[in-house]
Amino acid sequence: MSHVVSPNQAPIAITEGFQAIWKLTRTMLAAGWKYKASGDATGAAKETTADFSKDRWGVGGGINLTQAGAQTGTAPVIGAASNGNSTVSSVSGFTANSIGRFLVISGALNSANNGVFRIVSQTGTSVVIFNPGAIAETGSSAVVWTEKHGGSSASVTASGTAGAIRGRSIITGLTGMVAPTTAPLNRGSVGNRLTFLGAATGANNGNFMITRVISVTSVEVDNASATTDVNNGAIIWSETSPTTQVYATHLQGGTGTGAWINLQGPSIMKIPVGTNVATGTFLKGEVINETTSGAQGVILGVCPDTVTGFGYVVVEPRLSGSGGGVRGWSIAADTITGATSGATIAVPNPTVPVEYVHEIVFWKNVAASGHCYVQVVDGVGESVYRFSTLAGNAGTTATICPGGATGTFPLMGWVMWGTGASNAASTGSVNWHLATAQTNLGLFHVMCANCIEGAGVSMDGSWIIAQGQPSTTPGTYTGSAFMRCDDCEDGDVAPYVTYTTAAAGWYTNTRTVVTGTSALTSMWDAGRLVQHQGSPYKGWRRKGFPTPNPIQVATAPLPTTANETWLEWPGYVLGGIANTGTCLHAANTVSPGRVATQATSNRFVREPVWIDSPLYGYKGRKGKLRWIQLTEGGTSNSTYDAGTWIQLDTSLSGPAVVGPWDGQTVPLNG
Repeated sequence: MSHVVSPNQAPIAITEGFQAIWKLTRTMLAAGWKYKASGDATGAAKETTADFSKDRWGVGGGINLTQAGAQTGTAPVIGAASNGNSTVSSVSGFTANSIGRFLVISGALNSANNGVFRIVSQTGTSVVIFNPGAIAETGSSAVVWTEKHGGSSASVTASGTAGAIRGRSIITGLTGMVAPTTAPLNRGSVGNRLTFLGAATGANNGNFMITRVISVTSVEVDNASATTDVNNGAIIWSETSPTTQVYATHLQGGTGTGAWINLQGPSIMKIPVGTNVATGTFLKGEVINETTSGAQGVILGVCPDTVTGFGYVVVEPRLSGSGGGVRGWSIAADTITGATSGATIAVPNPTVPVEYVHEIVFWKNVAASGHCYVQVVDGVGESVYRFSTLAGNAGTTATICPGGATGTFPLMGWVMWGTGASNAASTGSVNWHLATAQTNLGLFHVMCANCIEGAGVSMDGSWIIAQGQPSTTPGTYTGSAFMRCDDCEDGDVAPYVTYTTAAAGWYTNTRTVVTGTSALTSMWDAGRLVQHQGSPYKGWRRKGFPTPNPIQVATAPLPTTANETWLEWPGYVLGGIANTGTCLHAANTVSPGRVATQATSNRFVREPVWIDSPLYGYKGRKGKLRWIQLTEGGTSNSTYDAGTWIQLDTSLSGPAVVGPWDGQTVPLNG
């Protein structure tokens, strides 16, 4: 389990802003976000099976490969792409077990025909591969094809046995598995997907995410249905890395209008406790365990209610339990105990645990513009509104994303940029990140925090894009973020916000339309992150709260209920809003603030960014951003804390320091 960083990425053209969005999806997948559905505008039908190997944005990515038997040859005939696929003929020896392996082609005249491509189907003497950029070509002896996989001697253990945590399975008989490291940051094989073929039990075949590396030959994968297989020792496997997949031609430039993808990210649990109250005092952030089910998590807050009986506990899930509720939490009487405090609280019988799931949709118009939708949703009670559910509805096509069709934008979703339910990618589209400049783009960085829960670790899933603008203003970046907040209110089951620089005044956008662009090329200083003229953060207030707030009264033009409320949120630093002149930041730009109690006095002070709403009727605190801080000094592309953070601006008004960085790479922006 590891954070994932894709540093110093060079766009294929100085106007290719969408490439950073595409790379973000690969980085998120590697960090543990789950693929749900996609469309690639090639004419093929939308893909809604949640099968990572069928991702319409994912070309190639096969790693750690070896030749399958004697499967190699020359002079294949390569067919032009049709609906994303290419038929390769004048080959031989393919079998049913070839589907899910990779075909490696080299020496072709057209560069788009060379690479590593997943096999979709076969006839024995021909094979269909996923290569939306394929160009018709009659092969010569210089063109070599090889069928490859990882090996054919894997074994599968039953879920939750042989040292696996509940819901996971141990795989042995592999080769080339790489353990993650933290200094420098390297996820190794964690976050890669393994494809299994030829298992006797159907549940053991398919694509599964690697959640833990045990040794060079053994890993743990996410497969709650796994059972011990009678074909153990002879199961075929292949490994795919999301971050080595290629930015294919069918998504580049002005092509691919309407292409979309839907991913699922972090979850937060709400465990109802009725009128029960805690014995003792839980410590926010401590590990908690449910006695009977064995479910485990980290407590974020206790929200008691002895009057109406709507009390609940907010939990980051870690280990699944054996109970009948979501993630194995109990649906009958049980007890939650704090591992450090020893505090307890009774879970009543019956109870209905709720998992609040975050999902995201990216929808491309052209290289410079598109849409981004985010939601936090009760995964069961509000399932009809999930983007991944809408993906299967008739209004969603290969070019119209979930929530993009007229009248389908979900109630608990919000637009990060663009327009909901616009019915066409070109309608209501806006520049990526709401940035004015989409030309002269430099190097970009993508960072995503770990989103794989397990023993001793919770999901995070925060991500940041920093898109270099070296030709416009040296040392600056545009970008955006999906960010976890710490120190939230105790009852907050949605402790995440999105960040794009505000293109209008306070509370002037809507939940379904966020358009306009920022006049500045830099989005990573106090002038953008904390403002007196705008509210650049978006998210949910009182998500899942059972009753209206009796103290505060809703006021127009916001929604008329003070219950579940989507809000735009301003940011604050010590002393107030940054550019009102009342805050500590930039109070004396001639003498930037340094840590006064450090002997060498060469370390700049860094301040948290607090997300808060002062609006009457909607006051609330989301907490402070986990991976974004502000400082007074330093230069752009500096690194901090052994390379864990990087600085994205040099502005005297308070540049941003963000993470997670990889502890090794020297960041550049052009």
